[in-house]
This record gives sequence, structure tokens and C-alpha cells, in this order.
Amino acid sequence: MKKATILFFLSIFFHSAFSFENSNDKIHQIKTLSQKLVEALKSESLESTLSLFCDEATLLPEYHKSLVGKSKIRAYYSQFFEKTVTSKLSKKSFEILDLGMYFVELGTFEHTYKTPKNEEFHYKGKYTTYWLFSEDKAPKIIAHILGASNYFEAENLNFISVAVSDSKEIIPSSQWERDIEEIRKFVYDAILSGDSKRQMKTYAEDAVYMTYYVPPFIGKGKIREYFDQHYNPDVSMDSLMTKSVRVIDMGDYALKFGEYYVGWTWEGKPSYIEGKGLTLYKRMEDDSIKIYRQMINHSMPATPKE
Repeated sequence: MKKATILFFLSIFFHSAFSFENSNDKIHQIKTLSQKLVEALKSESLESTLSLFCDEATLLPEYHKSLVGKSKIRAYYSQFFEKTVTSKLSKKSFEILDLGMYFVELGTFEHTYKTPKNEEFHYKGKYTTYWLFSEDKAPKIIAHILGASNYFEAENLNFISVAVSDSKEIIPSSQWERDIEEIRKFVYDAILSGDSKRQMKTYAEDAVYMTYYVPPFIGKGKIREYFDQHYNPDVSMDSLMTKSVRVIDMGDYALKFGEYYVGWTWEGKPSYIEGKGLTLYKRMEDDSIKIYRQMINHSMPATPKE
């Protein structure tokens, strides 16, 4: 009995050690491939860039609608390489999450390039990349979103145009889709009423929130500070639309591809904006669902209503 107990605990120890080592190997692969993406973009190598994306990948660039599939991603980077000249590009991850088959990379970047007007632009921001591991194949990007950490004029980036069809809102059918839809409705009401306290109920204590024109907010305390200041009583919200367009089941986690539209009036001038984002939900130990990692960006500049 004693020998069997010892063997049992030894098997657990070696299994844990193997899992830890395997995870570290995969994280090392992610870091290596992440830098390969940097080199591919710097050298303007279209094929090297595309080789890192899976066929059904989604690219969510700032000031452009989501691009689904390699053909759309190819068109985007082809135009970017043709219209700009990169002088510097670097990025650094500050977190890589192991979710089994999926790995999530969060980081910051700096990209200096000449715009079509031959003006140098320093694009400094953050990104989130979702990687998928499959048997006997190198990991590939399934989703990649990036956005600036400070305000900048849209003309420095919105010179790319790739035709995109409007996304359809999903009709929830799986348990994850139904759970996420409930949270979406809850957050919708909070945003519409400018209730930051209500909105914060949906975030995990160790959540990370990455939104437009600011650095990443790490931890619920920092996120709370942002939302407390975000809602301006002098700005009236005229309309709001949020929708889920895709959900990927990751076991105890789920990734939502979402889109939004906001219309508002400030100083008597009505405007609107459209955007998109990636939200990673986590099923907590008490079986509640919380927002764990989230990043959004604008698909277009703020535009006056005529």
C-alpha cells in the first residue's frame, strides 16, 4: 500500500513536471514566431508574414474593419507594404497565457514608418495575438488585434481599403454563446446608462483591459479607475449597438469576436464611431463567467453626423 502511494505521487510529480516543461517549450515557440512576424513586417515580406497566419485567421487592424481569411489579410498587408516604408519596428510581450491548444500573447509595440505623404509616423501601441497549436504543425495566428496607446490622426493609418462584408450577429446556440450573450446585455445596459460600477461586475480581479489611445490597464483596480473617468455627463449617448459575431470554445475559456457602434452628442454636435474587439471570458471556480482579457479598437475615426 505504501509503495503504491509513493508511485502514485511520483507519477503526479513527473506528469506535472512534463506539463510544465511542455508549456515552457510552447511559450518559447510563441516568442520565436512573434519575433519572426516582426522581421517579416520590417522586411516587407508578404509571404513570410502570411505564413504565420492560419487560413481562417482574423486580423483586426486599427481604423479598418475586421479582415477574415488570408486573402483579406494579404490584401491589407500588400497595400501597407506598397504605401509605407518601415524604418523601425519592435514588439515585446508582457504576458503569454497557456490555455492548452490556444496561447494568448499580450504585448506592446513601436513602429516607425513613412506614410503615403512621405511623413514619418511613430505608431506606439499594444497588441493581443491568439495562437493555435495543432498536432505536428507549427502554431499559427488565429486572431491578431493592435491599437495605439495615445491619440493620433487617423490619416497616418486609414489609407488602406480592403472590401469587407458586414458581419452577422450570431444566434446563441452553445452554452458559452448563451452565457456571453447574457454578459453582453448586462454590459450594454451599463454602458448606455454610464454605470461604471455595474460594468465592473463583469471583470475578473486579475483582468487586463486594452482600449483605444491608452496603455494597457492591468488589474481590476486600474480598469475601474479608467471607467470611472470614461463616462462624461456632458456627453449624451444617442445610440449604441454591440454584437457578437463569433465565439470560440476553449474549454474553461471562450474567445468572442465583437463589434460596436456608438452615437453621441457633445456641444451640440452629433457624431458616431464603429469598432471591434476580442474578449476572452473565463469560467471561474464558482462557475461564474468573467471578462479575463479584452482589447478593442476603432474601425473608423470619429465622424460627424450630417
